Amino acid sequence: KVIRIEYNTTARGAAVYEEGASTPIILADDHQEFVRDNLHVKFIGKTKLRVKTDKWEMAATKSPFPFPNLNRGKMLLDVEIAALYDADSDVVAPHGIFGQAYDGDKLAVDGAVDSDRGTVTTTKAQAEGAIEGTWTDYKMASKFATLFKYTRFDVTSAKHRDVTQLTGMKHAAGSAEGKAISIAV
Repeated sequence: KVIRIEYNTTARGAAVYEEGASTPIILADDHQEFVRDNLHVKFIGKTKLRVKTDKWEMAATKSPFPFPNLNRGKMLLDVEIAALYDADSDVVAPHGIFGQAYDGDKLAVDGAVDSDRGTVTTTKAQAEGAIEGTWTDYKMASKFATLFKYTRFDVTSAKHRDVTQLTGMKHAAGSAEGKAISIAV
């Protein structure tokens, strides 16, 4: 069974699309919760959507973009993901931008970062050295797509990434419980 969840910075609420349903279920506030089997979808406050299964807990929070006068109409979507089980030992090794953190090697790998910080900064770094392949290998064809170069959707086994092939600086990983990233939209 596939259930798709849409939450973005421009729409009010979140849309939950059940397989075979013609219209989505709209969650508009923290008084509503969508539950199907082990899936729970609920707002925490007005801007944070939490999605939880037996294995993963994810949250996305809308927040204002810095310097609102210079960034009219832009918002950030802060994303958090935490494994609720031993994802490092899963027979289907997690992958993707977040999943690579669960590769069982206890290493953190730092990728490329931008160092030019002037009055106008253009991002050039795309985590080169810390991720397998390039950022374009992770692009999806559409918002609900599941296929990309390292997809794990519907597979029964998949190995961890080979960290020895990464060129970024390697060091001991911290013990953070969740992983987070901000996405400008």
